Amino acid sequence: MNPVPVLLHAAPANAPHQSNIWTIVVTHNPTPDFGENVRALISQVKKIIIVDNQSLPSIRQFVGKVASTFETEVIWSQHNLGIASALNAGINLALSSDECQWILMLDQDSHVTPHFVATMCNAYEACPFRDAVALIGATYQLAFRTLQAPSADRRALKFREVETLMTSGTLVKRRVFADCGSFDESFFMDYVDHEFCFWVRRHGLRIIQANEAILEHELGSPTSHRLFGKSFVTSNYSPNRRYHNARNRLIFYRRYFYSESAWIVCDWFRWLRELLKMIVVEGDRKKKLASVARGVWDGFREPKWPDRPRSTKTHPPGPEETRKSQ
Repeated sequence: MNPVPVLLHAAPANAPHQSNIWTIVVTHNPTPDFGENVRALISQVKKIIIVDNQSLPSIRQFVGKVASTFETEVIWSQHNLGIASALNAGINLALSSDECQWILMLDQDSHVTPHFVATMCNAYEACPFRDAVALIGATYQLAFRTLQAPSADRRALKFREVETLMTSGTLVKRRVFADCGSFDESFFMDYVDHEFCFWVRRHGLRIIQANEAILEHELGSPTSHRLFGKSFVTSNYSPNRRYHNARNRLIFYRRYFYSESAWIVCDWFRWLRELLKMIVVEGDRKKKLASVARGVWDGFREPKWPDRPRSTKTHPPGPEETRKSQ
């Protein structure tokens, strides 16, 4: 059933600051540069929680060593339940402390620049409607893509209002989870972020992007190609990820088409371009196309809204998880 959210009137909240920001980093077989990513972050926030989504035993040892070095807390998931479930586990733990007023979410391969968090905070303070702001996002520096110089108008502003953000590099106000609920755990990966952004906007809240908060981020295993004199980048997502991307995209489209039709039509064209690039230059294309077809079928067939409502309460890790303070 399609839930009908109510318009929320945001109450003033504590401004984000190093002393009240906790960070959740989700890991699944991270690469060796994960330690450097944590090192770049540790001095900018109050506390880091690592949620490990069933990495290989040898890599878990590496994650544990990084956690011990930087005195972070770890939730060891006994099963890979997906990005949404991992984020919710970390959120539940963070919100059990009154010290946590904001939550910064990061992927394992995201690298923050110096003063990243302070820049996000400055953007929030500069926003005249900050009490209605639910999420603050970063400006993404993606692999193989040159960061475009901001226009004169954007240089004059510390932020701009946007419709949606990637999960990684997003700072979320504590009260948003109580008012709107948590991430939709029926989405294993992909469109977890867009779905949550559209959901909080349906509750009357707003989203901004900090123009000068640069986050170095990588999508998939990108490679650069040139065809007919034009250069382009493709993600080389696995067949499994192609399936989840297609499935979640279709469910997302069905949920929000009537309220966000312009964005969804543009996204459909972006998807078409992605698929064309995949067909032209990526390997294992038959298996990937079959996965996309299966994802589209399931996206049409499965319920538009999850049977289980979004959680708005904190709870300790369940039987599928164990906690360890380093």
